[in-house]
Amino acid sequence: MLPSFANQTIDVVRPKTTTTSRGSAVPDWSDTKKTTVTGCSIQPASTSLSQDGRVLGINDSWTAYVPEGTDAKAGDRIEFDGQTFEINGAPRKWTGPSRTSHIQLNLVRREG
Repeated sequence: MLPSFANQTIDVVRPKTTTTSRGSAVPDWSDTKKTTVTGCSIQPASTSLSQDGRVLGINDSWTAYVPEGTDAKAGDRIEFDGQTFEINGAPRKWTGPSRTSHIQLNLVRREG
């Protein structure tokens, strides 16, 4: 169980269907399911600047600690504080002495 200061709320957004692009199935973000999750703690992780000679970009990383049982998977989107993040990698379960205590989500938001 997360501590009492974990009082933030997020929305987990998942596409309901896929569409085909260039012969590959890709998520259809025009038709989504949104699930609200309370009792979370969202913390800054890192930020970096990317410059490939054409575009100046920012990678903004955060870590979300969410209650056990939260239905979130790699590639889902998280809406928090007016911003949209992507879950980067697999969710990680943290376990206590007898059960999962919470789940860690690595989030990233890219600009540029």
